[in-house]
Amino acid sequence: MHMFAVALLATTALSDGTFVEPSEDAMRQAFASDLADGVQGVLAYVAKSGGTQALARIHAARTDEYEIRAFRKVECRLDEMRPGQIRPGHVCAFQVEVETVVGPIERSMGGRFFIGPCGLAYDHDA
Repeated sequence: MHMFAVALLATTALSDGTFVEPSEDAMRQAFASDLADGVQGVLAYVAKSGGTQALARIHAARTDEYEIRAFRKVECRLDEMRPGQIRPGHVCAFQVEVETVVGPIERSMGGRFFIGPCGLAYDHDA
């Protein structure tokens, strides 16, 4: 069923040769997935470089825990295809609030949203 939904989304989004502007909910999910991947990457690095004791200290302090409390889409524009770029997408601005153990982090951010292998994806380096 998941693969059918991804195929349907990709077909719909790319049907006229352009990528349909992502919804706020889809952007939030893509951002959350990218953030989770980043946190897991940091934890893997800490485990490799500092060992299980360093990882245990992070878990004990709960500094790896977070919750996205708010996400608001501000604006999006179609990203012009550049040489070497294989996926059309949109560059979007958004506001996000992430709750952490030390308190909330509120930021205005931006990035590129595009259809990836598992649905909408977020690239913060765009």
